[in-house]
Amino acid sequence: MAKIAKLLTSSVAVFTLFLLASIAASAASVELTDVDTLEGYEYVELSEPRLEMYDGKTEVLLGYLQPINTSADGSSTMDYREYDTWKVYDQGIIQSWSYLSNPYFIKSIARGMVYEKTTEVSATISATYEGSYPSAAKSAINAAFKLSGSGTKKVTEKVTFSGPDAGYNSRDFYYQHGRHTNQIRIVQEHRSNWDGILWTKTYYGTVGDPKIRTFSQDTNR
Repeated sequence: MAKIAKLLTSSVAVFTLFLLASIAASAASVELTDVDTLEGYEYVELSEPRLEMYDGKTEVLLGYLQPINTSADGSSTMDYREYDTWKVYDQGIIQSWSYLSNPYFIKSIARGMVYEKTTEVSATISATYEGSYPSAAKSAINAAFKLSGSGTKKVTEKVTFSGPDAGYNSRDFYYQHGRHTNQIRIVQEHRSNWDGILWTKTYYGTVGDPKIRTFSQDTNR
């Protein structure tokens, strides 16, 4: 009976791993090969960061960091092993347009001037972090918010031009570097390939997600 029970447990574990792998394959994933501490891991993306304000009730699972399936290297799913997955939940924006830079001039449109209707502005902006969590959790946060290993993001914003209102001679367009500060919850799940989740631990923090803010000002010069 003991042998039968052990065989059944192993069979269930193998089926569970196969089911999890099938679910993960249906979602977009990004392999984090540029971070040494995460060699052999991948990020599975489920949602985009929230643009709504924090309400204390709503949160979205952005995705999770997990070991890459290693069955191709000859290792057996029957061999017991333990590993961590890191889930990142976004609870919404607690401060919009934080850490705004000084304005950068784009273009001035004079009354009656012929001009192109749109342009794009781009900038590489550093994120900000608050909270206490392991480095693997930060790597999951970076992946969830599409940040580089060093915590930067290249942001591009489309600008639509228009002429000044009546009574003004020109309209000046500007942009600023800024961030939306999102409240996040990170869940560490310590798992085994036989038993699933062994224990969990939760961490809280914030991340300043890089953004570009554009605006215009009418003048009489």
